[in-house]
Amino acid sequence: MADELSIAVELNYSKSGVTEEITHTDNVTVTGSEILRCIQSVGTSEEALELGQDIGTPGYVFLKNLDDTNFVSIRRGTGESNMIKLLPGECALFRMAATAPFAIADTAACRLLIVMFET
Repeated sequence: MADELSIAVELNYSKSGVTEEITHTDNVTVTGSEILRCIQSVGTSEEALELGQDIGTPGYVFLKNLDDTNFVSIRRGTGESNMIKLLPGECALFRMAATAPFAIADTAACRLLIVMFET
């Protein structure tokens, strides 16, 4: 089977006379069969991002900060710089390249929704 994962992105920007509109759709073939969906409580000390026991190689990952007040950051590995910052309610979708990503909350623990598809 092919194209098991469909991804659609719509971006609209308008400010000070500048506009940008992007619509993009991908159909992705997923070689693995596992999916992880969980909510991880991320504290103010970095901790490993939940990858699940059944995910062999992470593929696409959807993250959403469920906190109303604080932001959470994602790092490629332990002790590395933040590479993704999710403000309250924000989300991100990307293909995972890191094998041991970490997360850290800013001021207080945040609940982070993770939906991950095996490659």
